Amino acid sequence: MKNHLPLSLCVFGAVIALLLAAGCTGAHPAQTGTASANPTTPEVNITPAPTEVPVTTTSTPSPTPTAMFPDALALKEKFVFGADDIKGEATVYRYWLNDTYHWHNSIDVKDYIQTPPEGNRYLIIFVSIINTGNSQILLPSTNAIRLWYAGNEYALDPDHYLEGTVRTENNMLPVAIEEIEFSHQLYSAELVSDYGYSHGEKLGVVYPGESNALDGYLIYVVPASLTPDQTYVQITFNSKDTAVWKLA
Repeated sequence: MKNHLPLSLCVFGAVIALLLAAGCTGAHPAQTGTASANPTTPEVNITPAPTEVPVTTTSTPSPTPTAMFPDALALKEKFVFGADDIKGEATVYRYWLNDTYHWHNSIDVKDYIQTPPEGNRYLIIFVSIINTGNSQILLPSTNAIRLWYAGNEYALDPDHYLEGTVRTENNMLPVAIEEIEFSHQLYSAELVSDYGYSHGEKLGVVYPGESNALDGYLIYVVPASLTPDQTYVQITFNSKDTAVWKLA
């Protein structure tokens, strides 16, 4: 008589075999080639464009020209010089600016037109000096009267004919400049003449009294670009007192 395993054991063994087979042949989801249903989007770093900062331009104002003589006197303003018995009062009271001037020579009795070098013109200034003391005072020489424009000094017209005088009996006839020949002195009705001259005669001193005031003009050769607001007249009196006038 053959021994047979109970049927229940046979069934149980078959189930175990099937389970083991399934465990060996099944693949782990991570090992399959199938992509995940929800893939992760790669992170992209985007650098934002730099914010444009507006450039502020600061406008630097042009410097205001510094006056050469900030304390200069105004035209016609008076300056007192000296002391005690030897003193006076002076002023630059007028100017005339032009490209040419006309003059009459009393020696050859002819008229001339004066023309400056190219790029220049003529500036005529008028100076009055009164002796307010009791003693005579020295007349400032033309070298003591200096003309400044835009920081540069300019000289008297070298061609101006100062010696254009002629004696007729007891009278001396001075040079006559057409454009200003009928200009009167500051303190009298007498006509103005070359600085340092009176009725054609050269002077060296000024005597006391308003009636003896010296009043004359000087002619300078200056650039055509000259403007009165940058032009100064500097005068030294008695080799120590100095004053400066601004033309405008």
